[in-house]
Amino acid sequence: MLVLKMINNLFNKIMGSYILLPILILAVLVIFLPQYLEDYFVEAKQEELIRKSKLVTRLIKQDQSGNINQLLSNLEKMLNTSLVVIDQAGEIVNQGRQMGRMMQGMVNGMMGHGMMQGMMKDLGMKNHGMMGQGMMRNNPLGLKEELDKVLAGEKVVFKGMSPMLGQPVITVGIPVETDKRLALFLIAPIYGLQEMAVKIRNLTLRITLGAIIVALLLGYFITRGITRPLQKMKVQAQRIAAGNFDQQLSDLPNDEIGELGVSFNYMSQKLAQNINALAKEKTRMKEMLTSMTEGVLGIAANEKVMLANPKLKEIFSLEEEIINYNFSDYFPNELIDLVEEVLVNKKEIKREFEWQDQIITAQAAPVKGGDGQLWGIIILIRDVTEIRKLDQMRRLFVANVSHELKTPLTAVRGYLEAILDGVVNSRELEEEYLDRVLKETNRMSDLVTDILDLSRLQAGQIDFEIEEVNLISLIKSVIINLESKLEAREIIIEGSKELIIKTDASKLKEVVINLISNAIKFTDSDGEIKVQIKDNKNQVVVGIIDNGIGIPKAELSYIWERFYQVDRARKPNKEGTGLGLAIVKEIVEGLGGKIEVDSTKGEGSKFKFKLPKNYFH
Repeated sequence: MLVLKMINNLFNKIMGSYILLPILILAVLVIFLPQYLEDYFVEAKQEELIRKSKLVTRLIKQDQSGNINQLLSNLEKMLNTSLVVIDQAGEIVNQGRQMGRMMQGMVNGMMGHGMMQGMMKDLGMKNHGMMGQGMMRNNPLGLKEELDKVLAGEKVVFKGMSPMLGQPVITVGIPVETDKRLALFLIAPIYGLQEMAVKIRNLTLRITLGAIIVALLLGYFITRGITRPLQKMKVQAQRIAAGNFDQQLSDLPNDEIGELGVSFNYMSQKLAQNINALAKEKTRMKEMLTSMTEGVLGIAANEKVMLANPKLKEIFSLEEEIINYNFSDYFPNELIDLVEEVLVNKKEIKREFEWQDQIITAQAAPVKGGDGQLWGIIILIRDVTEIRKLDQMRRLFVANVSHELKTPLTAVRGYLEAILDGVVNSRELEEEYLDRVLKETNRMSDLVTDILDLSRLQAGQIDFEIEEVNLISLIKSVIINLESKLEAREIIIEGSKELIIKTDASKLKEVVINLISNAIKFTDSDGEIKVQIKDNKNQVVVGIIDNGIGIPKAELSYIWERFYQVDRARKPNKEGTGLGLAIVKEIVEGLGGKIEVDSTKGEGSKFKFKLPKNYFH
């Protein structure tokens, strides 16, 4: 693994490319250069000997002195080449002094030690065998085949080990055109050429090694210049992956790598901007989902929950995390059936069902991608329990108002028709009928007034007239006005004898009238009603308590609703439209106060409201 890692490392790859070529060049030089140089010098020497042989041949032909040996000796010195002339019998006819000395030394040395045959064999001479005096005389150079070729008129060039010199030599043989058949041989040792080739090779290797070292140094710095910015980019990419977009690449080179680094910095900035935008959008979406009054449920195509806002969890009483879990484990069968139907039909479907005393509407729609494939389902969940109850209350109110208006209108119509038809034949009866018409008309007028007042209160269109009010006196005046309805009922006032507050007297009086009237209405004729008044620092607390029939606990939260009436069956023949308590609540809250109720069915009710002593509108 370490080797693979090193191979895959960019620095090592680039450095390897710098090292590989010089090493290949060095290997080629080591393997091929010595032989090439030797061949080159040998070939050059051969061509030189050929030129010299032609010169020597021409000079021999032109010589008039008759002393060929002296001529050859002089030419040996001038040409630095051993010269020998051999006749057809293989005997040396003429030779230079240098060649003569070599021949004599060779014969004396080798004959004395018996080594001629072994040396000839070891040195690879073409014609070798036991060389005695006769062989040296008849074939002194061991060149029988070459001599025959030269005497036949051919030019011979070859190299091999010379038994006379004990070293490799180059030999060139050419025929000499005289009155006799003679052969001229020029002999030059190769040792000097090989030594020169070795020196040139060594010099070349030293230069190549120096070039390799320089290339390695240059390659190292160039490679580091390439890989260092890339390494910085790698570190920066890791930081970006970890969510750190603050740092930027610096000290970039002025080349393509630098341009890449600049592009990398730009990409990092844009990525940071996009991620921040996505984070803001996600936060905004989360806040929107959190603040929604409807539940939102997102289900993937594999029926896993991928989105659920707090309202949804509230509706279905979910406390645990449900994201990425099967939605069928947490939701009612009605919702599961709805999802299955949407998955099959791939169209929007709406359902309403009851679940744990709640009325729920679910509107599900398929979510498709750009390729038309179904990604999932989005469901909007609404708890419409209150809406349905309010709708029921509205319908009940319409029925009540219709009844309340129809009854007096029918009576008014009957009375007026009786008068117009002449059925009433006395003044007293006519006045009685007209008095009843007036009462019914006033009743209808009061109903319409209540509706209008409540609407204005809820719309904030009523201006309160603030003044100093004696609360005790106001309550007593209300009780006096209601004495005709009290019958045998007793009203007891408990609390301060005198309490002055700043509020709207007429609206406060309307509140007290409504509450005491309700207490009278739903308390038996021999029942008891208490009005408690408490001075509580900056506010007053007024309580109206009765021991009447009470209100069921389940209906306490609805009695303040517009048009709501507690079941008439518990106290039949009691007038009312369900607007009184709604008006009371709006007035108390409009005056900066608060009202609440505590009641038990069959035991009575206690209405308590609090008002500031000094109301500032």
